[in-house]
Amino acid sequence: MARRPGRPKSGDEVLSREQILATALQIVDTEGIDALSMRRLATTLGVDPMAIYRHLPDKAALMDGMVEVVFSEFRVPRLEGVDWKGQVRAFAASYRALVKSHPNLIVYLITHVEASAPAVLAVGEYLSTALVQAGLAPLQVVTATNLIIDYLNGFALGESSGMLGKPEAYQNFYTLLNSLPAERYPSMRAVYGALNEATLQADDARELELILAGIETWVCA
Repeated sequence: MARRPGRPKSGDEVLSREQILATALQIVDTEGIDALSMRRLATTLGVDPMAIYRHLPDKAALMDGMVEVVFSEFRVPRLEGVDWKGQVRAFAASYRALVKSHPNLIVYLITHVEASAPAVLAVGEYLSTALVQAGLAPLQVVTATNLIIDYLNGFALGESSGMLGKPEAYQNFYTLLNSLPAERYPSMRAVYGALNEATLQADDARELELILAGIETWVCA
């Protein structure tokens, strides 16, 4: 009797869901989302594509599986005796570390909202807990959570450009500003003229502190 497509030959190692997802994630990490297809994945694994479909019925299921794997890695250190702002800082540091580990997948999730719901749940619980401890009302918790996540995701998108934090990041901006008549943008000339490029380099801690200060005034209002 002929072997059915997708079934391993006698004596072959059985393909697992975990192995499929790990290989898919490796492709995405090294080459980007566009490099991933069921056929490419099957070729890398050395199996018939039908073997993958037995574990993951379509590419959407494959994406959901990778999100599950990546966000199962998300850990925020337990900080005893630390206030809510310290908890949010720890959350931000852990999220940034996750983005750096899997930038291609995270940037894809940021720009494809329909695929990001499992990730939102994975990271939202810790952040919501910290903001509830701050004394925020439910709607304020949702608003503050969205603000912090949007900021961190915006930072991730900026980093994905390859320019954020590099010495030349502001070079073109300064060149353009200084090439225009002095009276055209007086406020920006005054502000940026008082700063140098080194001072302006990306600093997520400085911006996060401003967000936390705003949330704190909301709590006290």
